Amino acid sequence: MTARTARRGARGFGLLELLVALALVAGAIAAGFHILGAAARGTGDADRYTRAVLLAESRMAELGVIEALQPGETMGEAGEGYLWRVSVRPHPDYVVPAAAADGGMPLVPLEVTVTVAWGLEAQPQPQEVTLTTLRLVRRRR
Repeated sequence: MTARTARRGARGFGLLELLVALALVAGAIAAGFHILGAAARGTGDADRYTRAVLLAESRMAELGVIEALQPGETMGEAGEGYLWRVSVRPHPDYVVPAAAADGGMPLVPLEVTVTVAWGLEAQPQPQEVTLTTLRLVRRRR
């Protein structure tokens, strides 16, 4: 082996190899930032969903405590872009039994639905969570 061939083997990277390596590193960094951004968006979405569920549960727990539960619909704003709607109606499958005519059935079921919506201004389709339950109330005479 001559000195001339030994020097050729130890030249190092050429400009083309260096550019390819830089492009690969830049692509990996860009992919990493994309993954981090998606994770941050997912965390924000989960936080908003959790807040909406807590708000819906809170509204559900308040119903019938301060005033008597009556059929109808109410709406309101909870701040931070959350809107709520409460719908109370007689349960659709409830049939008044014959025993109710003589006062034997003092309770009737009402279907209570609480819906909390958010993202009305930022997204083309708003997000919402809906909770539904049955509540027994005294039958009006």
